[in-house]
Amino acid sequence: MPSLAEPPFQKYQDWENDTIISGEHVIRSIQEFESAVKVIKTESGDAFIYAVASNDENARTFKIVIGPIEIVITIDLKKLTVVIEVYAKIPFVGKVQIAKVVGNLRDGVTLKIGFPPFVGGLLTLKLEGKDVVLEYSFDALGLHYGDRIVIFTLP
Repeated sequence: MPSLAEPPFQKYQDWENDTIISGEHVIRSIQEFESAVKVIKTESGDAFIYAVASNDENARTFKIVIGPIEIVITIDLKKLTVVIEVYAKIPFVGKVQIAKVVGNLRDGVTLKIGFPPFVGGLLTLKLEGKDVVLEYSFDALGLHYGDRIVIFTLP
């Protein structure tokens, strides 16, 4: 096996913007990304959760991927308001926004999602103690997904 200093891993430099691209850089980037992704095993398959960088220190944004559904949750840590956006990856159509809602974690937020005949069901985001919990039950592309997962714990 070649070392990281030899082809195909040798470094290349783009002289116009001084970016160094290498196999080693790609591998380290992948490892860094994988360490930031939380994988939760569920009965209906894995759920992937990762935090998205934010410029606002009082807000946290998370992306959750469950099957063909992507859920983007932004939480204001002081007011506990939440914005939930739900997307579905539909064959031959692509990524489609199927729901968006604004609510409060103290009261909990439940939304119906749907893009018939491909996707249909319910999502609930609520606060249990200091845990932000997502409960979901939906059918997508002929499969059923349902579980309860902790997204993160409030500070």
